[in-house]
Amino acid sequence: MIHSFLLVGQSNMAGRGFIKEVLIICNERIKVLCNGRWQIMMEPIHYDRPYAGVGPAASFAVAWCNKNENKEIGLIPCADGGTSLDDWSVDGPLFKHAVLQVKLAKQSSKLDGILWHQGESDSVAEKYKYYNEKFSQIVDAFREELDEPEIPIIIGGMGDYLASGF
Repeated sequence: MIHSFLLVGQSNMAGRGFIKEVLIICNERIKVLCNGRWQIMMEPIHYDRPYAGVGPAASFAVAWCNKNENKEIGLIPCADGGTSLDDWSVDGPLFKHAVLQVKLAKQSSKLDGILWHQGESDSVAEKYKYYNEKFSQIVDAFREELDEPEIPIIIGGMGDYLASGF
């Protein structure tokens, strides 16, 4: 049984890091849903832009595999760079596409969580004031549409420049 995770958000989830600057992850237990089939993961996981690169999903999958010996993980890539919470609204195409991909994946896997990494597009002007409300609506809708009322949401964050000591 594959344990799957939906990958949603913007470029931070989709990946923009340079592939040649990181070690290649090659693990037959890490799968990616591609064209409706589970395939061995290769980076870039997302192909939302011609300059797609390394994101957090592969290292998450490696950490998950280290804690779950002899189990397979499946990544469901649906992130789209440069998008805002409005772009992820429950009546919009990004949300609907993600739901369809998860429903397809659930035919051959168990959905164990949703990884969300987004926010830069909503940090400008007054948009940040509405982030919690809009994000909560999206989370509630994913849980309802996917019939997963308790599905964990794992939220990625950007490193804190001050905390890094620079």
